[in-house]
Amino acid sequence: MTERGPWWKPRAGGVFLQDIDDQAVSDPEPLRKARAVQADPSPRTSPLAVSNWIHGDPSFLKVRELIEVVDPELSVTDRKLLDAMLAHATDSVVNVVASGRSQPGTILYSALATDIKRAMGWEGHKSNKSLLAAAKKLQGSVITIGYFAPGDDNLRHMNISLVTLSDVPENQGIVYWRFSPELEKLMSVRGERFLVQLKVLAKLTSGYSHRLYQLLCANADRETFSWTVSVGDLRQVLNAAASSYDSWGAFERRVLRVAVEEINRYASFHVRYELIADERTRRRTHVTFVVEGPAGILPPPKMEATSQDAATQLALDLPPVGTGPEISPALLGRRLTRQARDRLRAEFPGAPIDALVDVWSAWCGRHRVKVDRPARVFERWLTTMFGDLVLQGRSGQPADWSAGMTRDLDRPACRAMYLLSTMVAQQRQRWLNLARSKAMDRPLRSRPLSTSVDAVHFHQWVDFILDEFAMANPL
Repeated sequence: MTERGPWWKPRAGGVFLQDIDDQAVSDPEPLRKARAVQADPSPRTSPLAVSNWIHGDPSFLKVRELIEVVDPELSVTDRKLLDAMLAHATDSVVNVVASGRSQPGTILYSALATDIKRAMGWEGHKSNKSLLAAAKKLQGSVITIGYFAPGDDNLRHMNISLVTLSDVPENQGIVYWRFSPELEKLMSVRGERFLVQLKVLAKLTSGYSHRLYQLLCANADRETFSWTVSVGDLRQVLNAAASSYDSWGAFERRVLRVAVEEINRYASFHVRYELIADERTRRRTHVTFVVEGPAGILPPPKMEATSQDAATQLALDLPPVGTGPEISPALLGRRLTRQARDRLRAEFPGAPIDALVDVWSAWCGRHRVKVDRPARVFERWLTTMFGDLVLQGRSGQPADWSAGMTRDLDRPACRAMYLLSTMVAQQRQRWLNLARSKAMDRPLRSRPLSTSVDAVHFHQWVDFILDEFAMANPL
């Protein structure tokens, strides 16, 4: 067995790329020259660096699957260490793994223990004893990722490990680690990534607030700044599914209020929650979180990788590593789980959800609509195409869904409304302003023109801007 000294480790903040065969191990000098190359000759400053913490607002873009993952074995300390590791490694993942310069799971990352502890809110800890324990916990933990494989309509559950190697000094020094190949693949493929503020994570002491803060960053609607989730799902993702929380009073007192109060104390936004109860049983079925604060507090997700200057935060817009066969539109409906359909029935009373799902699946196939998150895309399509019926249902009036099902959803107005629904609020507002200016030139209307850019109101003003919209966005 060949003994390796400190030469095989990178300096703090660097990475070491390994692509080692058995013959090369016996000759360390050529190995050092040929294999030990840095990922980037001028690496960007890590979000963990002290300069970022003093002069900036360090953050990183976290992949959705790692935000929504259920990890009941990890404590808030373990999750903080994992987030610090992910924040430090995202630059290298983009420049090395996603570009094909190294195989996943072969990069050795390094960072100062002081920087890592700062990101965990442990500036006063001199010993690394707790850091070592958390690293060992990550190395022995397995998380579950739910996903749909291309061409497969069944929800799959992939169990992956997090860290395959960790090296922690007793006191000050450099921490080394290596992610598992599966985790690096997850970090390097295309998908939604959301901005997470490291200073906020460092201050949160409750595991519930740590989870809820990131879930709000990922799931709060960028137009309404709200997120509605069932109580059962919320308990699951907050790791509060134990029987001791079956009572709503216990769950609200020990989990929900604790998380909301701590988030409001440290985050850049303020969050409140509203309860939705079943009309018959009065049992609380859903919780709606409402995020309040200055514009831009929840930036939209990033999708693909772009290189940036060293002084800027890295935007993870990763290109697809590989392309597979597209899922048949006929299978889209099957990807809407029974739980999702039950939630939609509660949110849209009277709507024939199953029949609407079939119509939506066929419509997406005709118009080649890419569907990454079926439940969210379907709900947006429903409120867009049938906004008048949705509004009637919300006001308690009977809605004629049977007549609505006979509508021509391929007409230009419907396609324009769907394209509008994919735009950010600022773009919608510009089109609404044009519609209002054109409405003023027409005879007095019996009903005032809507002033809302919410998709459910598109039908009230889209006809005014249809010609101009079709010129800018071919229908």
